[in-house]
Amino acid sequence: MAKNNKDFLMGSLIGGLVGAAAALFLAPKSGKEIRENLGQQANVMRDRTGKFTSQTLEKGTGLANVAKEKTASLSQVVTEQSSQIMNKVRDITSASKGQSEVVQKEVAEALEQVSDGASAPQGDGKMNDEAISASIAEAVDAIEQDENKDKEQSAGVNTVIRDEVNTNS
Repeated sequence: MAKNNKDFLMGSLIGGLVGAAAALFLAPKSGKEIRENLGQQANVMRDRTGKFTSQTLEKGTGLANVAKEKTASLSQVVTEQSSQIMNKVRDITSASKGQSEVVQKEVAEALEQVSDGASAPQGDGKMNDEAISASIAEAVDAIEQDENKDKEQSAGVNTVIRDEVNTNS
């Protein structure tokens, strides 16, 4: 096996030398002309590569600047719209708190009326029970109305937020 490897290497070496000699003798140009042509082609390729590199860098820089500008403007729009949404939520929340205070006052008044009615019995006591029932019913109605308004306002806030997000998309 070692002999086969040695023979193969010798054949490859001799074949390479014969091929190189044939190329030199059959070439239409002299070696000096071929070297000059190869040098010129290398210079042309170097110039093209330099131009391509500079153009790529310019385009990359331009795209990066455009991306930064777009990101900055988008960030500003998102910030403005977020602040608008937050202001709307605060307004709705403060309005809801104001209504809650009104309901609490109504309940307190109803409880006062109930306690006043209970401490001062009237006639056979039927009037007292009716006044208590009416006061309790008013308080329950006021609480239910407040809860319904809160639900409507929450739904309104969700709608406003959804609309703002959809218009920004």
